Amino acid sequence: MQLKRITILFIGLAVITLHPLAQERPRQLNQKLALTVNATLIGHKGQVLALAFSPNGEYLATTSYEENATRLWTTATGRLIATLEGILTVFSPDGHVVMTSSKKTVKLWDAVTGDPKLTLIGHEGLITAASFSPDGSKVATGSEDGTVRLWDAATGQISATLTVSRVKKIPRYRIISRMLHVSDHLSAEFSPDQETVLTNTYWKKSPAKLWDVASGRLRAELGGHTRIGVGYQTETVGVKKAQFSPDGKFIATQSFETLRLWDVRTGRLVKDFNIPFPVTTFSPDSKWLGVINIGQNVGFVNLETLKVQPVWGGVNTEFLNQLAFSSDSRTCVIASGYKHYHATLIDVPSARVRAEIPLVVKWGFDFISEYQKDADLLSFHPSSKFLLGANQGSIRMWDVSTGALAWQTTAAREPATFSRDGKLLATVGRDKKTVSLWTVASN
Repeated sequence: MQLKRITILFIGLAVITLHPLAQERPRQLNQKLALTVNATLIGHKGQVLALAFSPNGEYLATTSYEENATRLWTTATGRLIATLEGILTVFSPDGHVVMTSSKKTVKLWDAVTGDPKLTLIGHEGLITAASFSPDGSKVATGSEDGTVRLWDAATGQISATLTVSRVKKIPRYRIISRMLHVSDHLSAEFSPDQETVLTNTYWKKSPAKLWDVASGRLRAELGGHTRIGVGYQTETVGVKKAQFSPDGKFIATQSFETLRLWDVRTGRLVKDFNIPFPVTTFSPDSKWLGVINIGQNVGFVNLETLKVQPVWGGVNTEFLNQLAFSSDSRTCVIASGYKHYHATLIDVPSARVRAEIPLVVKWGFDFISEYQKDADLLSFHPSSKFLLGANQGSIRMWDVSTGALAWQTTAAREPATFSRDGKLLATVGRDKKTVSLWTVASN
């Protein structure tokens, strides 16, 4: 490719440039949608693996795990505000604070200036999760030490330490045992009313747990998942995924082919379901849970009646590994299929298949089984009108109403994310280190 002249504008410490890769002209195939590059953000020396907009869209955080660093930018000008130590970047609900994690510590930064505010110290293992409460007043951190700690976001004081699991300590001289040991990966999520915290340990054969925020006491254990193991014996398995419904009434725990629905208020089991793969989720309006198995078909659970609405039109559940609802809860997309990996758009109110979209996929082999080396990662535009697919070589958008391709570019790759209002799109460049800010105009 012939490189064109590059015009560079220096503003403070940031560099804004029309990067050569960004000059490849995107293909606009739908008059309802137009994207233009505002700025390319340059500075990372390692691959950018995570992008996050502040809730109001004024700031963008770009994270490189190789550098153990997050760069904070203004979206209006592309100016670099600061380089922050740490990864697992999260903005506070009001967008005024940025949280990063570095090894065993968590740091809170001022999003406007990039100045440090607090350092949360106390965990004895690597940080695996960090989240704000819905009002931003508290922080929950999970660690390989088997605990979740609750902190005051204003003072940095610990309000509770939740012992989720007992971590086996292996002596240093047992080198092989230490190498083969799989570390705990703790997750922690506040309930929408922030009265409880939901924790889970992915690798252990353990239940998810519900804790009282005020007292730090355990309210309920949410487990009991089983599967048919070796010799056709029923064995207990751990929870792979646990989540609150958006309205906070239910918790769904998933493991392999089973999903259990729980009442948050009582901690009691509501109902069991079979699922094709543990990617089932709640719709944003909390009316639906999908998808679950119904014989040879799939369907949505109506959370008001707990009755199942079958999907009409046939859905391939082979290798189903992605599922998402649009923000208006009217469309659900799943990605599935081995030889023919594709997205299926489902109209939720009518439970009918609307369209199928071929997706990019590349397969690898790891001596035991095949796995996806690359595939389109799917997400909806906040308007619910377009579906985005981002892979390692391109980004595409489709019209949700028809499944028709609306826009594509080979000048960008995954990861890619929209601002909450849908007016901005951030993508990583083909060089893996630059980030492009696009303005999204849709009718």
